[in-house]
Amino acid sequence: MNFLAHCVLAHPGDGFLAGGILGDFVKGNIPESLPVELRAGVRLHRRIDSFSNRLPAMKESARRFPPPLRRVAPVLLDIVADHCLALSWHRHGVDDLRNFTARVYAALGRYRDWVPARGSEFVRRMIETDLLARYTEAAVIRRAMEHVLGRLELRHLGGGLAEVLDDSLAALADDFDVYYPQLDAFAQAERPMAVNWAQSTT
Repeated sequence: MNFLAHCVLAHPGDGFLAGGILGDFVKGNIPESLPVELRAGVRLHRRIDSFSNRLPAMKESARRFPPPLRRVAPVLLDIVADHCLALSWHRHGVDDLRNFTARVYAALGRYRDWVPARGSEFVRRMIETDLLARYTEAAVIRRAMEHVLGRLELRHLGGGLAEVLDDSLAALADDFDVYYPQLDAFAQAERPMAVNWAQSTT
């Protein structure tokens, strides 16, 4: 899952919302110096990632990507899933989209002292541009996927992204409606265990 879905799956609680973003930037062992709820949020983020990587419905959805993109499809699918979530916010979201993203940014502000250096510039730009709310825009999603391909030195595969966003999006959105409730049920079951873990290891 990508940032917006992680935050929705993790809410409520500022530590869980912040963990929905910072879980991608805290590497290795989760530091004991983090506040308990933020540690739980990062832990939940990792557990959701692990579950989603094994979820048959998501693997099946990744197979809709054109063959040249199949190797990186799981990573790209996470970004597409945020697009599907933003577009179907009335079914899967929390509150009004921009009200929710404002809560996420406020949570990041509360935990600003624990934002890893590697993520500080990204978090700053996310807040300034309200990036999470702009996941409704296909152009924003395409740029995010192009960034991933560039990071993986696979820019030459960028031509296949139009097929994903133009030809396959409806089917990918239908897939999302199947696997997202499974992710939500998993996250709700894991949340108290993440809290217990964070409390017991502090």
